[in-house]
Formats: sequence, C-alpha cells, structure tokens
Amino acid sequence: MPKTPLYQRFFADLKRRKVFRVMGVYGAIAFGLIQVVDIVLPRLGLPDWTVTFVVWLCVLGFPAAVVLAWAYERTPEGLRLTDEAGAEELDSIVAESAGKRWSSGMLALLGIVAMVTGAWWAGRSTAMGTADGPSPTGDAGSVLLRAYIDLSEDLRPAIAVLPFTDLSQAGDQRYFADGMSEELLNALAKVRGLRVAGRTSSFAFRNAEKDLREIGSELGVRYLVEGSLRKQGDRLRITAQLVDAGDNFHIWSETYDRTLDDVFAVQEELARAISDQLQVSLGLEGGGVLVAPTADIQAYDLYLRAKALIRERGAGVLEAVTLLKEVVARDSMWAPGWAVLGQAHSLVAKRALALDPRVATANVALGNAYRDRWNWDRAEGHYVRALEIDPDDVEAHQQYSELLAGTGRMDEALRSARRAAALDPTSAIRLNGLGWALHLNARNAEAVHYFELSIQHSPELAMTHHSLSVIKLALVT
Repeated sequence: MPKTPLYQRFFADLKRRKVFRVMGVYGAIAFGLIQVVDIVLPRLGLPDWTVTFVVWLCVLGFPAAVVLAWAYERTPEGLRLTDEAGAEELDSIVAESAGKRWSSGMLALLGIVAMVTGAWWAGRSTAMGTADGPSPTGDAGSVLLRAYIDLSEDLRPAIAVLPFTDLSQAGDQRYFADGMSEELLNALAKVRGLRVAGRTSSFAFRNAEKDLREIGSELGVRYLVEGSLRKQGDRLRITAQLVDAGDNFHIWSETYDRTLDDVFAVQEELARAISDQLQVSLGLEGGGVLVAPTADIQAYDLYLRAKALIRERGAGVLEAVTLLKEVVARDSMWAPGWAVLGQAHSLVAKRALALDPRVATANVALGNAYRDRWNWDRAEGHYVRALEIDPDDVEAHQQYSELLAGTGRMDEALRSARRAAALDPTSAIRLNGLGWALHLNARNAEAVHYFELSIQHSPELAMTHHSLSVIKLALVT
C-alpha cells in the first residue's frame, strides 16, 4: 500500500486538531467585531487610531489562535495538550471523501477572507477620513488646530469665489452659473493650503458696484475668482480669472469651450490652475478627488436646479425634493445627490414641524438628519417625540434602533428592532434590522432565522445573503 504523502498527513492533522474550524470561526468573529467597532467607535467620539488598534489586535491574534488550536484541545476537564496522532488516524482522515476533507479547509478560507475583507474595509474608511495634505503651517499636529486658529495668524492664501455671470442668450442659466461657482468654491475648499471665504458672503457681492479691492477687504481675502458662463444646447463657454484684490492685478485668466460632458473636468482644471498660480498643493497624492462627478449630465442639471431652489427656501424646497429624488433615481451611486436630498428633507421636516409639531414622520426625518450629523441627543429627542405621537410608527422604531446601536445601547436597539419587525412583519428591511440587532447582541442563531425569513420575502436583496453567510460562519463550532 503506497505511503500517504507528507502534506496530506499535515492537512489531516490540522483537521484533527480542529485548526481549520478555529480559523473559520475566528475570521467570522473578527469580521463582525471589526464591522461593529468601525461603526460604533467613531460615533462615540473616539479617534481613528482606536479602530486601527482593534483591527491589528484581530489580525495579530489570528496566528496566536492557530498555534493554540494546534497545541491544545478542549476536554470536559479543561484544556490540555493535544495528543500526537496515530498513523491509522491520519490515514482514515485522508481516506475520507473529498466533500468531508475539503469542507473544513473551505471554512478556514472563508474565515480568512472575511477577516481580511473587514480589516481592509476598516482601513479604507479610516484612511478616507484622515488622508489629506500637510497642514498649512507645516505643523504635523491635529488638523483641528486649523479650525480654531485666529484668522490673523492663518498664513494660508485667502480666496473668495464670486458668482459667475450668466451670459446665456435667454438669460435663464443663472442656476447653472451659480452652481459652477459653488462647485469651484467647494473644490478649492478641499485644498488644505487655501482659506476659502464662505459662499453666502461671496455671493452677497453679486452685481455689486464695488471695486474689487473693496470686496476683497470686506471678505478678508487677498485673491478673488470671477467669471462668466454661456450655455447653449450641450455647449459651454466658461471664462474665469484670478485677481489680486490688493492692487486689482489680473494674475491669470482662461476661457474653456467644452461640451456639458466636460463640466466636471473643467471644474477640476480651474481648481488646478488657481492652485498652481498660488503655488499651493492640491493634496491629491493619496488618490483623492476635488470634484465628485456623475455620468448623468441630466442628473447634474437637476441637482443644480434643486440647489438653487433650496437656497431660496420657502415652497421651492418641496420642488427641490422632487428634483433630487429624480437625481438619485438616475444615479443612485452619486453621493452629492443623496447629501443634498437629505438636506432638503430636513428643511421640509422643519417646515412641517413649524406648521404642526405633532407630525410623527417629520420628527423621524429630522431625527435622521441629526443622527447622520452625530448629534445624538437632538436625534433621540425627535425619535422619542415621534413615538410619543405615534407609538406604532414603524420607521421611528427602525431608525431609533439604528441610533441606539450606533451609540452602543445594544439591548435597547434590539427592543426597537423587534417592535419594528412586529409592526411590519413581511418587510425585508425590518427583518434585516432585527437580524443585525440580534447579531450585535450575540444572538446569532436567532439572527439566522430572521435573515432567512427576509430572504423568503425579498430573495433579490444581495446584502441579506451576505449577512446570512457571515453570521452562519460565526455559528460554526
């Protein structure tokens, strides 16, 4: 009888010592833990390094768990050193069917993939939150120091973007010209080496019959950007110039004749040209972007129209909500559209509450707005008020559960999630919410039941299948 190859005996011993099982379970638990800390710790106001610390603990603990699983076994009397295997024992494992032999290995592989994916995602989100260029003073200290520095001590070049003039033949493109000005202002505001005056102050000088030196003095800036826009069909002509407000000297000017599809590229070119003239780094070495584009130019046009309506406040905000819903329907992955839609909803909610403070849905909407800004107390106040008005408001229970989970109050989060699912028992969203609340309370067997129930009602939801696979891995013993 041929001798069993050494590598097969080694893998058989790994299975016998339950090393594969430990690898799979450890990876699944590490994935879940990393997801929780990545959400919860920043919302508790803890610095980003705390998330990184937990991630490294999970990663470095993996080889230690593997070594312990190899060396020790659990018995009714407690842990003890694992006995060496007999030749026949290993041969019998090798002789098992492929399904039995490879199931443990696949479990281990899935665990490793889950842990690495969780670590990569947490590292990516942390990097996105912290990556930037050097501080303007050259100091490597906290970026927050710049937020509170006295402006007289801020040595960065100060600049303001004045509203671009609409030169379109019909004179109906002011919203687009304003949008271009504001998008350029936002792009320059991302450059850490510049101090950019606020939009409201800059736009107050629209059509002002004042010398640029006066405008610069009132805004407290050295440099001004002014320009014009002509839009005809799908063609754009944008002219911009950079002026030294100290002496009215025109430092730079450029005209861009492009199509609408190039509007985002022009915005970034403008920002680059201005930063080059002022000898300031854009700070994009880490791969960031100044302008977040959408591939749907019609969605962008609707977005600019909606922003113009929001600036006017009043009844136009309702129309803005309608336009922004179309924006996110056309491009559901474009973050600016969702961000402004959230702003519009909060304005509508505030208006609704001003008219009638007893509207539960308006309290929920405002609670969401405050929660997403991490203003926990005000958010909770609105959720509680909504439930006082309507104790059976499903959305209030669901959103309140997410806030409670985000602030570490897991048992209360589970209570609210249970109530939401009880009130709306066939909703995949409510069942998913209950599943995750159970998972966060270490009740994975129950969580599996609700995720499976969610799949029965909405089998097309990919996130439910992913959640279920992760939690099933954590259940394997």
